[in-house]
Amino acid sequence: MNEDAELLRRYAEDRSEAAYAAWVGRHFDLVYAAALRRLGGDAHRARDVAQAVFVDAARKARVLSRHPAVIGWLYSSTHFAAGKLIRGEVRRAAREAGAGLVSSLDAAGDEAPWEALRPYLEEEMHALGAADRLALLLRFFEQASYAQVGAQLGAGENGARMRVERALEKLRGRLARRGVKSSAAALAAGLAANAVT
Repeated sequence: MNEDAELLRRYAEDRSEAAYAAWVGRHFDLVYAAALRRLGGDAHRARDVAQAVFVDAARKARVLSRHPAVIGWLYSSTHFAAGKLIRGEVRRAAREAGAGLVSSLDAAGDEAPWEALRPYLEEEMHALGAADRLALLLRFFEQASYAQVGAQLGAGENGARMRVERALEKLRGRLARRGVKSSAAALAAGLAANAVT
């Protein structure tokens, strides 16, 4: 995490393109994967969103270099940028069609649980509290160990494990209300395997 701050500081103060490129390289997969899920798997639009997020981050590099959890900011910025893109497309389609546009998402059956939760994951992750979201981001999206999660959250390894398990259960409950049934273990396995593309 200190490396992030140092790379952003070097970019903000010295306009070091190499430092910024290294920082983007560390986090591109997280941003792109979140955008890809939010946009239903559309790679072109996901790249556009990722680019918008990193352009915004470049403008805010000085402030972000002091941010306590940059991946949380990146994740939220991706959520908002994708939402803005979707809203713009919906408004444009509505104008072109001359009527309201209703979009629907089809949840896949039990044979494809990741595909069933993918359309809802970004919205439900964003609906979690900041501490719960950060715990899941660190564990599954950054693939940090429980010890690393604990260090970032100011807790021990066991405390981090409990925080992640509680956050995972909250996410599972939110997804269940969407009709996506899964055990916490299956959800954890799905996140570990698919959270970052």
